[in-house]
Amino acid sequence: MEVLLVLIGLMLLTVVVVAVGDKIGLPWPALLTILTAVAVFTPALPSLNVPAELILPIFLPPLLWALARRTSWGVIREQWVTILSLSVLLVVATTFAVGLTAFAFLPGLGFAGAILIGAAIAPPDPVAVEAVAEPAGIPRRIISALQTEGLFNDAASIVAFHLALMAVVNEGELTWSGAIVNFIYSAAVACILGWVAGRLAAMFITRVHEVNARNALTWVVPFAVYIFAEEIHASGVIAVVIAAVELSSRADIQAEDRLSGQSFWETIELLFTGVAFGLIGLNVSDAVAEVGADLWHSVLVGVILSFVAFLVRLVWMYVYYRINLRRGKPRVAPLRLQEVLLMTWSGMRGLVTLALVLSVPSGAFGFHHELAVIALTVLLVTMVIPGLLLPWLMSRLDLTQHSEAAADKMRMQITKQARRAGISAMQKHFSELDPEITANIAQWLEDRLGEDEDGEDASTRIQKAIRARDIALAARRIALIGAQQELLNMRRDRNYNPMIVDEILEEVDRMSLSTKH
Repeated sequence: MEVLLVLIGLMLLTVVVVAVGDKIGLPWPALLTILTAVAVFTPALPSLNVPAELILPIFLPPLLWALARRTSWGVIREQWVTILSLSVLLVVATTFAVGLTAFAFLPGLGFAGAILIGAAIAPPDPVAVEAVAEPAGIPRRIISALQTEGLFNDAASIVAFHLALMAVVNEGELTWSGAIVNFIYSAAVACILGWVAGRLAAMFITRVHEVNARNALTWVVPFAVYIFAEEIHASGVIAVVIAAVELSSRADIQAEDRLSGQSFWETIELLFTGVAFGLIGLNVSDAVAEVGADLWHSVLVGVILSFVAFLVRLVWMYVYYRINLRRGKPRVAPLRLQEVLLMTWSGMRGLVTLALVLSVPSGAFGFHHELAVIALTVLLVTMVIPGLLLPWLMSRLDLTQHSEAAADKMRMQITKQARRAGISAMQKHFSELDPEITANIAQWLEDRLGEDEDGEDASTRIQKAIRARDIALAARRIALIGAQQELLNMRRDRNYNPMIVDEILEEVDRMSLSTKH
């Protein structure tokens, strides 16, 4: 009963924090991190230990799925250099830089232990970045690059983390040739598994008409894919991401599914993040008690490691900015020095860092308790400070006006193309339809229900009006179906930002549902 009360309390607290954050204009992930830190030093709170081997399988699959379903194959093809540079190479560089720094400040750590710490701290958290970035007004092009980075960087860090953990537990040495082979195998098998699972799930959704069953399947698939991938020593992260992208790209999903699924996964993402932070806070409180006199030294190490991670990201973003200028791609980021600073500032660590740290079995690592304190310190430094200061930074950088103009231009292009597709579809089905219907159906009906000039009785006029209304509604449905199909096609196109397409698609979906009533 105590566990149930704690879970319900954490979910309720998460809802309150989100509401408060929205009211006062502060990002809720930063507020959750602050509350997690407060919970660590609150002795009256209950101690709730989650088994180390269950932390990642419980929390990662739904959060990754919620993010991956918003992207598309077009974005992945467009951003493949971003994936390679930021999701793999930057993670490796950060792992080594942070690990070597930890090796210098934690005597007796060992090289494998240093890599373990570096791998845990290396990946920024896409959930935190998205929750903080969009309300702060960060341009969609930059958010898209950060999301793409966040979807795959967990894979590289988790592979390095598990290799280092095995070396620590078995008191062996890391072999880099084996690590590279392991990563290639892990990624390749995960891609195949995710593609097959996504395709099969899409076939199921296309053939099943029950909305609740279709949504329930999307809840089961990420856990099943993640666990099966890990069982065959593949990357559960990559498998879940590929399955989500393939499902969203292939399934014949209707307007009702998209709207209900969007609300469902936004709620899941919110509650899971809040519960995860809360449980982690309750777990870290035990580590703080065990650290004792070394507490402030661990905090200092956490601050230093945060600075090293920030510095590595800054240098890497500048190099990547120079590469982007030579590539001449207008939809990638960063493309300006201001964007270099912004994307560096947005490298917030979050749930994955703490989850990896707490997944280390107790007693398997000599710095187990210090590592939990270091990880929480890294979160406070890299999420709370940047998160709270991000709106101020955006007001100082000359990014909003140029980026809003580009986003508005794309929005107008997408809307115009969808409208043309809708009108074209309607005209194919209703070649003799009165053009006035498409311009203003309400006025058209009002005109038909006006004064009777031909001496028709009221019953006849009503029957004619009903027939006219049915034709108008059918024409509207055909037009909306055409617009929806065009938007779905544009969502797969690398030339269009799926975030903007999804916004317009949501409006059309709502219009489509309203015509059914």
